[in-house]
Amino acid sequence: MLKAGIIGCGSIGRRHAKGYLDAGRYELAAIADPRAEVLDELDERFGARPSYTGRRYSDAADMLDAEDLDVVSVCVWHGGHAPWTMEAARRGAAAVVCEKPMAASLAEAKQMLDVCGEQNTKLIISHQRRFLPAYNLAKRMIADGAIGGVQLVRCFSDDGLLNWASHLVDMIRYVLDDECEWVMGSVERTTDRYERGLRVEDRAVCTLGFKGGATALLLSGLDPGYHQGGVFYGGEGIIDLTPERLRLLDGSAGGWKEYAPDGAFSSPGPEWNEYVEGFAAQAVELADCVDGKTDTHRGEATHGYKALEICMAVYESALRHRRIELPLPPSGHPLDELVESGHVPVLEPGRYDIRARPFEG
Repeated sequence: MLKAGIIGCGSIGRRHAKGYLDAGRYELAAIADPRAEVLDELDERFGARPSYTGRRYSDAADMLDAEDLDVVSVCVWHGGHAPWTMEAARRGAAAVVCEKPMAASLAEAKQMLDVCGEQNTKLIISHQRRFLPAYNLAKRMIADGAIGGVQLVRCFSDDGLLNWASHLVDMIRYVLDDECEWVMGSVERTTDRYERGLRVEDRAVCTLGFKGGATALLLSGLDPGYHQGGVFYGGEGIIDLTPERLRLLDGSAGGWKEYAPDGAFSSPGPEWNEYVEGFAAQAVELADCVDGKTDTHRGEATHGYKALEICMAVYESALRHRRIELPLPPSGHPLDELVESGHVPVLEPGRYDIRARPFEG
């Protein structure tokens, strides 16, 4: 059994905890959070599980010093992703699973890659939907030519590019198995809005150009029907994808065909929970990496870096008023420059964080 620890035990930390325990390959040995009530909730939820030890720490540094952990999940707010990832790597963790977005800037993300490389620590960014059966079926169908060459992808998001939309950007890269070459974007921010400590926009229009010829359109904050997944338009058909299922429209008779593939840990239906499947499957594949059964992981940090880079390029495009070619040089947060330079002045003062509202899910 691999020994896992979690830094930050709120709603996302609880999902990581359940993923480790459901995977059957880990002892959840230690948990760290300054809020005693959050640690109490983790104990209450998982204390009866045989592989839950859950030694408690109010300071994550104390946990990293005291525990000989194989895997550490970093589930704190965004500004803590880089510092705690690098601390875990320097204290000997074989692998770190860091929540998305990878970091608060590309410069920090590059530093994370460098430090984890120096320490021989496997770094995973938790875009866990890469492990959903419907996403992987769509990926295979597109690779097999089920809808011909993909020409357009359309997605709807909300609550900030580095929040929801980072998952969608990663999904497009993953399902297409292709690289984004350029980005053009427009950003609206009239309120002083933050998401887990980072500035975020109110709305954004993002156009992404891919090497294979596809163009992706991502609208954030502009449509009430936002959701994970998207619609892939090919020369010979359409795939409409959600975390639970996909619908295929091709040249055969009968109209739309629906697929809802089972996962290893959950089955689509009335009790479907994509997080159960995603986090447990992510943990299983990581255990295989740490145990030497495989050299690759679907969530390896280069993918998380590229998802962050694309989101940052949208802000950069809005700042520079032009199309942005990738890759970007590692630097700070372009949205900060947009605001502080007066490009998007705050018209409705009053700083607020959208995660201050009650959040479960």
